[in-house]
Amino acid sequence: MKTFGAMLARYRGYGPGFNFLRITLAFSIVFYHVLTNSDHWQLAHGPVLWFLEYSLVAMFFALSGFLITASAQRLSLEDFLINRALRIVPALAVDILVCAFIIGPAVTTLPLAGYFTNAGFFAYMLNIIGWVHFQLPGVFETNPLPQVNGALWTIPWEICCYTIMSVLMVTGVVRRPVATALLLAIFVLAGIAVGHFASAKAGDASGLHTLFVGRGAHLITAFLCGVLAYQLRDKIPMSRMLFAACIAVAVSAILLLETSATESVAYRLFLMPVLTYITIYAGLSRLMLPRILEGGDYSYGVYLYHLPFIQLAILVGPLILVGSLVGIVTLTLTVGIVVLCVAAISWHCVEKPVLSLRKRYSLTGRMIAAGEGRQHPPEEPSACARSDRVSIAAR
Repeated sequence: MKTFGAMLARYRGYGPGFNFLRITLAFSIVFYHVLTNSDHWQLAHGPVLWFLEYSLVAMFFALSGFLITASAQRLSLEDFLINRALRIVPALAVDILVCAFIIGPAVTTLPLAGYFTNAGFFAYMLNIIGWVHFQLPGVFETNPLPQVNGALWTIPWEICCYTIMSVLMVTGVVRRPVATALLLAIFVLAGIAVGHFASAKAGDASGLHTLFVGRGAHLITAFLCGVLAYQLRDKIPMSRMLFAACIAVAVSAILLLETSATESVAYRLFLMPVLTYITIYAGLSRLMLPRILEGGDYSYGVYLYHLPFIQLAILVGPLILVGSLVGIVTLTLTVGIVVLCVAAISWHCVEKPVLSLRKRYSLTGRMIAAGEGRQHPPEEPSACARSDRVSIAAR
């Protein structure tokens, strides 16, 4: 039987469709945020399109869980955390600085002295460490949605997932699918209980509703599904029939459910495994990128920069960009081209150079540099080399 594990082995640990999948998800998120930020909020949360909010970021987290588990099973905890920090933080920090020191001063309605001394300016810097702040003083205040970068809401949940993975590594659960399945079941059942017995308002006071029911809990569920899928990779079939069945379930959800489903923990019981299977099946399929996109992993840069540039285009562009269908198409194409160029700069000037430092700072890399690590045969890349491929793919 052809399984996910067999396909990974065939492709030496990295499916040919993962690059295509990541960039497709990233640009789908660009389109969705064009809707939400250009005064089409009801359309974005109405029939059919609500599923974009439900599925796109969740699929990213499922993909991350699947690929990062491969790294977690090979690396020490120190190396894992170093790799994750170097992959995520530098590009994020540059994005925050670009918004705060270039875009913000260019468009703020405040005097520059007032802008740079405002508490909101300093608070925005806390995004670098995962303490999310969406606004800069006097920036995009007249836009339909007065935020600089609402996409940063996922950063704390990404950190939470890495914390969970660290615990799985320390306890050995990262290699025990039964224990992971039990953890996932407990998390979902706790969400159902909290959702039933505690209102969102009451839950916010204790944090239970946020942790177990809200959008972040949705992402943790997807991440754990990805972890479990990797652990069971040799048992999960790579089946066209199963893939078609998952697509059918997803389409049925799109047509039959409404935006309130995003807050339903019960729906996650079947939709998260379905989305996870679709994600991994696509990643292990031969989905090739256009040649222009083969130069690097641009998906992280697209995700980081797309909202500030959507907001900038809405602020300085013609009024037709807001509130019209023509504006949706124009804004999506314009921002898509611009942000792809910015993402390419981010990859080649920030992300890729930083990634080249991982062997220097990892425990394995230091041992090899000191002559203490064993030499791997040519056909078997070192753990660092293999984890580099997987860790890059996780974004």
